[in-house]
Amino acid sequence: MIRAAVATGLVASLVVLVSGCSSGSDPDAGPRTTATTGTTAPSTTTVPTSSTGCRDAQPLASGLSEHTLSDGTVDRPYELVAPRNLDPSKPHPLVLVLHALTVSYRFMPSMSGVDSMVDRYDFIGVVPSGRLNGSTPYWDAAPTDDNYDVTFIGSLLDHLEGAYCVDPSRVFSLGMSNGAQMSSLLACRLPDRIRAIGAIAGEEYLTPCDGRPVGIMAFHGTADPIVTYAGGGLNATHIADMEYWKGKVPAGLPAPMGIDESMRRWAKHNGCDPKPSERRLTDEVRLRTWTGCTAPTMLYIIDGGGHAWPGKPQPAFEAQFGHGTTDIDASDLMFRFFFGDS
Repeated sequence: MIRAAVATGLVASLVVLVSGCSSGSDPDAGPRTTATTGTTAPSTTTVPTSSTGCRDAQPLASGLSEHTLSDGTVDRPYELVAPRNLDPSKPHPLVLVLHALTVSYRFMPSMSGVDSMVDRYDFIGVVPSGRLNGSTPYWDAAPTDDNYDVTFIGSLLDHLEGAYCVDPSRVFSLGMSNGAQMSSLLACRLPDRIRAIGAIAGEEYLTPCDGRPVGIMAFHGTADPIVTYAGGGLNATHIADMEYWKGKVPAGLPAPMGIDESMRRWAKHNGCDPKPSERRLTDEVRLRTWTGCTAPTMLYIIDGGGHAWPGKPQPAFEAQFGHGTTDIDASDLMFRFFFGDS
């Protein structure tokens, strides 16, 4: 039943959502944002570095461009979104934007707000596609020892750092649902390359997670029917089994632990004080923040919220995916978190 809901409804809801959030919209318009992060953004505490591509960078046109890169088995498409008046000799941050299960990567520049944010924050957006199971794009975000999507993202970063002038110390990843799960796995498996993540309706703490602290801003609805707050539904291992293993799940994978326990472990991993503070921002939204952290750690809890991108609800699909709040704008908050514009 859950699988059918995702396959038939999630794509349709995001198609409608994206069509209403096109790159031509006013980046300053939209839902009211009632809170900022209240912490130092990861990028403001890092000395910029230059990749090897800065010595002889390839030209990169502003706006959106299509590319492919082999993962060793198939060619994987991805889009780059570059700011206007790109200085090819200046190291630019990278922001990975990862799609949800069944959702084409092509929807994500406008869905995430990357197409309007690149000029404001002067970064390069990287929007790759997961592999296809038939016509279904997905990310294998299960915490196996040998994960081909982690390998692919690492190879993609290698390629971009060699081809363009980028700042390897400021690489971020954001995503919704399966894309949030993949961002979570990247934070655990590539912590020396991923500075911070933004995870909507899919954050997980995917053990083993033994590298350096990685900043995290997560969003989750308490009534999410797809990736449930308690840890069930379409978690990372369930999706990998459904789309890749087909019932032959490797032994020893950790059980889903739910959002509260997962964030508690992220806080411990990031060196935070164990007891968070929590304040109510609106009737629907609470912000849970940990202090004393080596890397900032926070969770926006949407009381009664469903499987939705905060700030971009689709009322026509709320019966299937649950309530979407307009009290906060997750896109605005994540980019402020990454780049320190508070």
